Amino acid sequence: MKYKLFAVAAASGLLLSLAGLTRAHEDKTPKSGQKVERSMPVDSQATITLCVASGVLTVRGWDKHEVRVRSNDADQLEFRRIDKPHDPNTPATRVDVMVLDKTSRAHPRLDCQGIADVDMDVPSGAIVQVQTRDGDISIAGVAGAYAGSQNGDITIERVTKLIEAGSVGGSISLKDSSGRVNLNSAGGGVEAINVRAASAEDTLEVGTVSGDIQLERIASPRVSAKTVSGTLMMSGALVKSGNYAFTNMTGETVLALPADASFRLSAKVSDKQDLVSDFPLKFIIETPPPRPGAIGERTPRAPAVKEPAPPPAKEKEAIQEKEKPVKTAPPAKPGPTAKTGPVVGPIVVERPLIIAPFVRRIEAICGSGDATISVASFGGAVHLKKL
Repeated sequence: MKYKLFAVAAASGLLLSLAGLTRAHEDKTPKSGQKVERSMPVDSQATITLCVASGVLTVRGWDKHEVRVRSNDADQLEFRRIDKPHDPNTPATRVDVMVLDKTSRAHPRLDCQGIADVDMDVPSGAIVQVQTRDGDISIAGVAGAYAGSQNGDITIERVTKLIEAGSVGGSISLKDSSGRVNLNSAGGGVEAINVRAASAEDTLEVGTVSGDIQLERIASPRVSAKTVSGTLMMSGALVKSGNYAFTNMTGETVLALPADASFRLSAKVSDKQDLVSDFPLKFIIETPPPRPGAIGERTPRAPAVKEPAPPPAKEKEAIQEKEKPVKTAPPAKPGPTAKTGPVVGPIVVERPLIIAPFVRRIEAICGSGDATISVASFGGAVHLKKL
């Protein structure tokens, strides 16, 4: 799972391999300490990349069809047009913002070498790809956001179509956005608040290694959250026919839902932990899966009955007889008062059935079971709370 959490950070490395760049503007070298500012007309839905080695990056969407970049730390700013239009006077659809300082000016075509804080304004319909090794990232008011930081926090707000963010040591916060979402952090927490789907195919996926996950007012039809050692919390109404999957290795899982929530629960919980529910659950007890080497068995084996020892004269013959396969008659059907045998069909029970030495599997329905919730918690308790 840890390797998967670094997928976004690895994908953001593609920003380093931009090829076929053409210079759109030259920038004059400012005096030391002077503020640098550059602007360039772009398409309203342009893709714009910004990458530095270290620095705080702030991106805001506005209603102008141009990109404007400012910095108090950089020695030079450049726009490099990546698209190759037939008419060079048409607005750019793909632009790479180059940030150069004194050390990186010797190699101006190497991306992500500058050390500087940068502010950037882009069209509200633009897609931005932003990366820094050491520094925080803030993005607001754009159509799409790809963000990666090794040791910084990432804050994203009011994005309308897609969001992908990854941080190794920092936290990630997403608010008031819509679309497809993928958030991963190795050492920090992740929160997503007031996030909804832009289409029926949109998903929200969140993962951490040691950080907490907090989901609040999520209106996506498919939600997946995984953590190794953090606390996983979700609060808010369920989407009708929505699918929610939660995996937590050692931490607690808390789902706070409205009192009228309707869902079907499929859970795997450690036998040393509890599933505590404020909701009336109708448990469905299924036949335990067969043990290895006992395929076809539906109930535990009865204790073997010790047979009397054979007479000494026939001991060898008795041993040979025991080594032969024994054909057993089919078990007799239990009578009306029999209490043994598997339970078939749904019944209401006070506590879930333990069917494995370390994990118990729970199938239950609340209400009419409109949404589906899958929970796997192997070291922490699971709480279903009413809001």
